[in-house]
Amino acid sequence: MKRIFAAIDISEAARQAVSAYVEILHAEFQSVRVGWEKPEKLHLTLKFFGDVDERQLENLTEAIEQTARQNLNLNLQIAEAGVFPSPARARILWLGLQEETGNLQKLNENLETECARFGFAREERNFKAHLTIARLREPQKSKELIRKHLQNDFAPLEFQATEIVIYQSELLPKGSIYKSVSRHKLK
Repeated sequence: MKRIFAAIDISEAARQAVSAYVEILHAEFQSVRVGWEKPEKLHLTLKFFGDVDERQLENLTEAIEQTARQNLNLNLQIAEAGVFPSPARARILWLGLQEETGNLQKLNENLETECARFGFAREERNFKAHLTIARLREPQKSKELIRKHLQNDFAPLEFQATEIVIYQSELLPKGSIYKSVSRHKLK
């Protein structure tokens, strides 16, 4: 069994800009216990599948290939700062992604439909396109960090999504590592 998710990688320019933003926050809030996401792990999760066996992975690969073929142009923009689940109970700091044509939402809906054909459960929560930048280990001691993050006027940064990537996530004592299983060009 492999722990699997489907994602869109961000451009190198976007990765560098987000990394610079994270470094500023990290430098200012070193005393707060936070798990900062490594720049190389930044991605937009489209769907988390959990533990998947080899046969399921074959079906999943076919579903994602079908989704990628649906000819959707994705110009994404990193444009907002947010937290999950709420400012009062924040555990995750994120940067939100927007896409003005509705194609990202359509891609996500198509992915859910294709995956459901192979027996994968549909996501119950509404899709919120975001990049996780940090996990708060002590939310009660992170109020100032949360406030600063939410008040940030992150300069909009655009990039073109070019592929859907199937990743395997391995949980290790020092954190997770991601390995690309397959890549599917958006056509």
